[in-house]
Amino acid sequence: MDSRKIADVLEKEHPSPSLHLDSPIVKKVEELVPQCTTPLGPVYMPRVPRFVLNPPSVEYFERTRGARLGMTLSQLETEKGGESAWKAVEPKWKELGNLLKAEGGPFFMGKTVSYADLIVVGALHFCTLLGDDDNMFQRVKDIEPAFLTLYDASKAWLERDDH
Repeated sequence: MDSRKIADVLEKEHPSPSLHLDSPIVKKVEELVPQCTTPLGPVYMPRVPRFVLNPPSVEYFERTRGARLGMTLSQLETEKGGESAWKAVEPKWKELGNLLKAEGGPFFMGKTVSYADLIVVGALHFCTLLGDDDNMFQRVKDIEPAFLTLYDASKAWLERDDH
């Protein structure tokens, strides 16, 4: 992902308002979010063709991910997804939630928005796109309700979702 590279350019070319890229919380969130999301790959990856992709893209996605993983997405979901994947990441989501609540919210820096918030809101928004069965967004909110507060405080940035 090139999100950080984009954030670096935005901060350089449009320094106000700042994304606070030099804040220690940004570094912590950048390190912690992959620990929250990557182990959930067996939960979310099989949902991408079902809920996110257009029909012409489904075959390519399933074929290339299957080749990379050495199994079909259905097998991945059955063998490595479900409750065991959620149990493995729950402590990391709680740790992330504690960081979010540390400054009183709704953002990681209290009332100040930073790149840390955009990282997490992006992950949360992706969860909302992955279907209602075993709702991933609800699961994350159940782990830590402060994520809903962050998401709701960030809704203005999600209004345009057509590209």
